[in-house]
Amino acid sequence: MKVSVLLAISAPVLVFAQQSLWGQCGGIGYTGPTNCVAAATCTTQNAYYAQCVPGGTQQTTTAATTTRTTTPGTTAATTTRTTAQPAGTGLDSLIKSKGKKYVGFAADGSSQFNDASISDILRTEAGSITPENSMKWESIEPNQGSYNWGTADILVNFAQSNGKQVRGHTLLWHSQLPQWVKNINNKATLTTVIQNHAAAVAGRYKGKIYAWDVANEVIADGGGMRSSVFSQVFGDWTFLDVAFKAAKAADPNAKLCLNDYNINYTGAKLNTFIQVVKDLKARGAPIDCVGTQTHVGVGDSSIASYKNTLTMLAGTGCEVQITELDIAFPSTASSSALLTQQSNDYKTIVSACMGTSACTGITVWGVSDKNTWITGRHPLLWDENFQKKAAYNGFVAGINS
Repeated sequence: MKVSVLLAISAPVLVFAQQSLWGQCGGIGYTGPTNCVAAATCTTQNAYYAQCVPGGTQQTTTAATTTRTTTPGTTAATTTRTTAQPAGTGLDSLIKSKGKKYVGFAADGSSQFNDASISDILRTEAGSITPENSMKWESIEPNQGSYNWGTADILVNFAQSNGKQVRGHTLLWHSQLPQWVKNINNKATLTTVIQNHAAAVAGRYKGKIYAWDVANEVIADGGGMRSSVFSQVFGDWTFLDVAFKAAKAADPNAKLCLNDYNINYTGAKLNTFIQVVKDLKARGAPIDCVGTQTHVGVGDSSIASYKNTLTMLAGTGCEVQITELDIAFPSTASSSALLTQQSNDYKTIVSACMGTSACTGITVWGVSDKNTWITGRHPLLWDENFQKKAAYNGFVAGINS
């Protein structure tokens, strides 16, 4: 009885010092919480990084950490996995050994997860998986209040059963948006629709998503506000406040990101992006991270100064994530010179992340050149036959730089 009383007295202290699912809980130089939330275990990935992963029980046994609670809205995928799977043996393991959080890949659909060539690479090389299309609004809620969960569930279940994080992509985007949303012309109605969509989608996967791209590509290429139903109906940036607050309410422990492309270049778009993030924070919006997509071409002019743009993004005070990295050839033609330059470019970009403390992880937008959205231009680390390219070696060299 005395022991129980002691635990009950000490438990509140431990609750306030718990790390969320997928959060860091140990490693050389780490000073944050070392206990994980219920139903997660602090698992050492390497000397520099331990992470709260699903399953098991805490090694430090206390009333606060061994009591399992049931969260409303969870699905079977949460409870079927009882032990953490082995960490990857490739890029993810290597980058974690250097103090970063993950290397991830975009993938989607049962055809990819049932393809042994793709699934084997994901199991051994990835720490994170991003859905390329299945969580976009048009895919998941084509008709108001009617949801297609199947393809997104496949990805989340694969990730959980193989010990991988998920980056949710994306809750709010002007593209791949169903017509019923585009037809809304009333601010109060659109506010409710955004809130309901975030509650349904982020709520379904609560506790299973490491980070959400809450909003995607809201800055126009010239540096202004991108024209969309959201910007037109609201007339200002506060549609972002609505989306971020709704995502936070739906999944309080997920990191919430603003994601965009062409912010690897200095100029008006990057400057606007940074100001929008700072303004969001000033208004109290719960933004945790910024994502730079980084779809570039071999030898692109932005690559040499990539470290500088990461530093500028880090100036927002947010975690920086490289979210959709690929480096494409100018055409379908290949050559040894292009392969070498591509390898050097991957090294430069990855090295820039390694040298920027705020840059925590890198997602490559696809697994092999066979399944890329940039058809025929060979942008990824594995070729069409799933053989490692020089680009893979460049990625490794960047991690080791």
